[in-house]
Amino acid sequence: MPQAFPAHSVLPERAQVLAAQLGPEPAGWAVELGALMATSITAAIPELAVDTVAGEVHKGCEAVALGALSALALGGDVTSAAMPEVLTGPMEVVARGIGIEHMLRSIHIAHATAAGVLLDAAERVVPASQRFTEMRRINEALFGIVDVLTARMADEYARAHEEWLTSSVALRTQIVEDLLQGTAVPLERATRVLGYDLTRCHLAVVVWTGATTPAEPIQLRSAAAEALSAAGCVSTLILPVGAQRVWAWGSRTSQPPESVVPTTPPPPGVRLAIGLAGAGVEGFRDSHRQAAEAARVGAMSTHNVWSFRYQDLDLVAMLSTDLPAAREFVARELGDLAGDTNSVATMRRTLKHYLDRDRSLAATATDLHIARNTVAYRVQRAEQLRGRPATDRRLQLHAALTLADELGDAVLRPVVPPLD
Repeated sequence: MPQAFPAHSVLPERAQVLAAQLGPEPAGWAVELGALMATSITAAIPELAVDTVAGEVHKGCEAVALGALSALALGGDVTSAAMPEVLTGPMEVVARGIGIEHMLRSIHIAHATAAGVLLDAAERVVPASQRFTEMRRINEALFGIVDVLTARMADEYARAHEEWLTSSVALRTQIVEDLLQGTAVPLERATRVLGYDLTRCHLAVVVWTGATTPAEPIQLRSAAAEALSAAGCVSTLILPVGAQRVWAWGSRTSQPPESVVPTTPPPPGVRLAIGLAGAGVEGFRDSHRQAAEAARVGAMSTHNVWSFRYQDLDLVAMLSTDLPAAREFVARELGDLAGDTNSVATMRRTLKHYLDRDRSLAATATDLHIARNTVAYRVQRAEQLRGRPATDRRLQLHAALTLADELGDAVLRPVVPPLD
């Protein structure tokens, strides 16, 4: 029977191998250590906390934690060949313009975190007569890992950077980033380099996939192309951003593209965000910002869907820009209606439908396929949980319910302050 280890492992096959060698508890401990190292890095270096980059950091940290525990428990040296996941990150960070200094600093932050955890554990479980020898062995192993990773990371970053600079994608990416940041770019040159007419009306899409469900780059590009085709675009610009995200724009000459969802779903795990159409360079920029915001909301969404349109999520996007403030707002407006039980969630969902339908019991009953009296009971119960009638601050209540419905625990679960 397979050994068990935490479900949130990002390298489950590697963790399974270690579990078979040492048992599920040590392997689970290494998975937890990897997550702690990743959290320490992304908290200290915000540049590494973005979407797929954060996922690569987490995979690298878990690989190091599993490798370090294997070396300490089974003997032998830990080399980068035994944990190749560590070296998959440089291509992502190079494509994002993140400097090598952040990568090297991340190694030292991870080392400090791991050293603290391992030395504390040794002090608790190793007999006093053996403690000094064991602590010295732990330190030597960790510093050896740091030396290997620093050298190999620097080499891999330099290789990835050179490859990126020599590719045509680099120049196109630079032009696009200048346009998005509002930097003055000669329109004729931008059009020539991109092979895309910036004077038309544009629709932007963002296609992405998560670390747990990777997709081939061609699948992401195809999903973007299909979305733009469904919108009626006759000209497209599709730009890979790292290995797991694509930015794309499409345009048409006679009328603005339509923000519609393609009828054919993309491969499993691939998701699509769509902005609103806009004219000229400003429309190119605004539509992308909207698609990126829809993608941000989509990455947190509780709904089991693969497409996210900004026109459907604009309110949630604006209200969740400051996530801690959004949590406070939801807690303040919903009171006990923000509870995490299934029954409370049912009351919350019913009240949202009731407000969506302009407080029509009949329309809400039809939507939810329940009796009218059931709707009336749930609305009354929701008001009791909230501590106020639905007519009190109705606009704010509706907004809070919308946030809770779309983002779930991201706005319902309070942030637990760190222990002193």
